Amino acid sequence: MAKNPYSMRGMARSLGLPYSLLMAGLKEERDMERTEGLPVGYRGDYKPFVDDSGQPRCGARCRDGHPCRAKGLGRGHRCKNHGGQSTGPKTEDGKRRALEALARGRENRRKS
Repeated sequence: MAKNPYSMRGMARSLGLPYSLLMAGLKEERDMERTEGLPVGYRGDYKPFVDDSGQPRCGARCRDGHPCRAKGLGRGHRCKNHGGQSTGPKTEDGKRRALEALARGRENRRKS
């Protein structure tokens, strides 16, 4: 498949299809390959973006259009920049504040 959008427009024109219809079909085909063999509508049916070495990668689209190559973390397989697992507090002060916030949250939950 051509990566240049202008050549995709030319391909759509030569096939006699609207560009949006061609792109929608290609997206649907790509999505079908990703979720092949998984139950439809199941919440955990997301297959991670896997690189050539078989490692799960984030796969979120970066600003310049290529998929993010950072290691996919957690259940959604996204990196920390695109909504993956938090690295958590690093300093002693940060760890203390996180524990205090957890205690406050639990206390507020008990009250309501």
